[in-house]
Amino acid sequence: MKHLSMRNIALTATVTASLVASFPLVAASNSADLTPNPEHLQQLLATKTCDGCNLQGADLKDRNLKGANLQGANLQGANLQGADLDDANLESANLHAANLQKATLRRASLITTLKQATNLQDANLAKATLTKAKLKGVDLRRANLVEAILEDVDFSVAVVETTQGNRRVYFSDLRAANFSKSNLRNATLNQVYLEDANLSQANMKGASLKQAQLKYTNLNGAKLNNADLRKASLESVNLSSADLSSAHLGKIAMTDVNLRDANLSNADLSGARLCKMDIPASVQPYSGC
Repeated sequence: MKHLSMRNIALTATVTASLVASFPLVAASNSADLTPNPEHLQQLLATKTCDGCNLQGADLKDRNLKGANLQGANLQGANLQGADLDDANLESANLHAANLQKATLRRASLITTLKQATNLQDANLAKATLTKAKLKGVDLRRANLVEAILEDVDFSVAVVETTQGNRRVYFSDLRAANFSKSNLRNATLNQVYLEDANLSQANMKGASLKQAQLKYTNLNGAKLNNADLRKASLESVNLSSADLSSAHLGKIAMTDVNLRDANLSNADLSGARLCKMDIPASVQPYSGC
C-alpha cells in the first residue's frame, strides 16, 4: 500500500510530533496578540456566566469553570489548560487555537446552534476528558486528542435552523486529528470525515461509524469489537492488527485496505465490497470491485 509505507508513516509521525510539541508556543504567540475584555473576564470569574463574551487570549489555566455558561463566547487563543469545564455550556463558542490540554469537559455541550459548527481546529486536547460530551457538527481538524477520554461522545451530524427557517446540516470534521490511544468506546461517529486521522491503538469498542468516510486513516491495532461500520467507505486505510471481531460491516466498501493480522472473527460482512487488497481467506467471498 503506497500511502501506508513505513517511510510515509514515519514522516507523518515526525510531522505530528513536531506539531504537538510546537503547539504551546503557537498558542502563547496568539494569546500575546489577543486581549480579552477585562470586564467580561471579571464577570466570568465572579459568576461563571459570560455568554457572548470576548475572552480571546484569556489565561484561564486550571480555573474552576464547572457548569459555566460560555455560549457564543469568543475563546480564540485562550489558555484553558487543566481547566474544569465539566457541564459547561460552550455551544457556538469560538475555541479556535485554544489550549485545552488536560482540561475536563465531561458532559460539556459543544452543540452547533444557529451560526456554525464549533471550531476546535488545532486545539490541544491531549488527555482531556470529554465523557458524554455533545460534539455534533464539531470541527476538529488537526486537533491533538492523544489519550483523550471520549467515551459515549456524540460526533454525529448536527442539523440546525437558520434565521430564515432553513435547515442546515453540519458533518463532524475530524480530518488529520490525532486520536492515538484515545478511548472512544461507544462513541457516535456516524457520517464523520476521518481522512488522514490517526486512530492507532484507539479503543473503539461498540463505536458507531455508519457511513463514515475514512481515507488514509491509521487504525493500526485499534479495538473495533462490536463496532458498527455499516455502509462506511474505507480507502487506503491501515487496519493491520485491528480487532474487528463481531463488528457490523454490512455493505462496507473497502479499497486498498491493509487487513494484515486483523481479527475478523464473527464479523458481519453481508453485502461488503472489498477491492484491490490482499484479502484473508475467510473473507474471499466478498472480493470484487
